[in-house]
Amino acid sequence: MRTSRSFSTTSSLISVDAIAIGPTGPVNIRLVLDTGAVHTTLVPAIAESIGYTRAAMNKPTVIHTATGLERSYLVYLEKLTTLGFTISNLEVNVANLGYDIDGLLGMDFLWHFNFEVRPAERRILLERVVP
Repeated sequence: MRTSRSFSTTSSLISVDAIAIGPTGPVNIRLVLDTGAVHTTLVPAIAESIGYTRAAMNKPTVIHTATGLERSYLVYLEKLTTLGFTISNLEVNVANLGYDIDGLLGMDFLWHFNFEVRPAERRILLERVVP
């Protein structure tokens, strides 16, 4: 299956609309596409709004951001829907990112696809990889 979705840019960052679903329900968010991020990341306010607190963590982590080292934690997100696809049980990082964004769309989501970013067209093309 292939899809093509548009993206918007703010401060030269590529951002996409997404729906994150946790124990207390869904939330509409905007994620910055980050091929340098191993894990998809949500800021604490977003994670807490759908039922993920530090008490629900899978394990603590430390990440390197543009603003320095940040203590964070991993949780299993029930579902993440973006760019026309849904991934269930995605292990995501919860961390302060130092910017006014909801989170990052990382390689843990993107590894499920062949993808192409076309900046001049403001489009992302995805093709589902069958395991």
